[in-house]
Amino acid sequence: MGINNSLNHLLPLKGYQPKSIPQSLRVMLGKQERMQKDNKFEFNTVTIDQFTMLYIKVRGGMKNFEAGQEVRKGWKKLQGIISSESSITTNQNEGIVFYNQGNMVQSDDTIELSVGVKVNELPYVPEGCKSITIPRRKYAKVVCRCFSRDEMGLRYSYLNEWIKEEGYQIEKGPDAFSLEPNRLDKFNTFEIPAHVIQAFDFDILYPIKRRDLL
Repeated sequence: MGINNSLNHLLPLKGYQPKSIPQSLRVMLGKQERMQKDNKFEFNTVTIDQFTMLYIKVRGGMKNFEAGQEVRKGWKKLQGIISSESSITTNQNEGIVFYNQGNMVQSDDTIELSVGVKVNELPYVPEGCKSITIPRRKYAKVVCRCFSRDEMGLRYSYLNEWIKEEGYQIEKGPDAFSLEPNRLDKFNTFEIPAHVIQAFDFDILYPIKRRDLL
């Protein structure tokens, strides 16, 4: 199973349909699905200002949902650390999975990912996690609100195609991270097992530069 500039290939077999979808997300995404019947996926570029996160790095294989499960373990550990730190305030409505596409795949064929939360102020870094400041950067973006892994996979693939068509290239430098901020106000994707979840509500953001500038 190869990697093609996305996490699409961490997904299970095509057509996999687990059972549960959070009802709140079903209602919200039902409206989105009706809109998408008459509209193509919307791709655009956005510039995101510098921000800081607390995060935990995880690593897992590409089979049996291992990488996804490790992300959820990392999230649970991170939340446990943050909950005991009253002087640190975070954005509780968002959880960000991020990775560097240049070194995501390890020599043992595992995948290295990080899961984090934005912090408003960071007087110190609690034991058990790390901090990172993401610099101001331009990204290619597509919203991923869907009910199936196949639909999610299309967004990864089409975003890669759009980047090339628009004359951009994905940055893979040491401080260039692909971001996947998950909206948690309707339901918490990190609390649903990786082998069960089939409803998704997050953005895919790839760091980009014009090809002639690289």
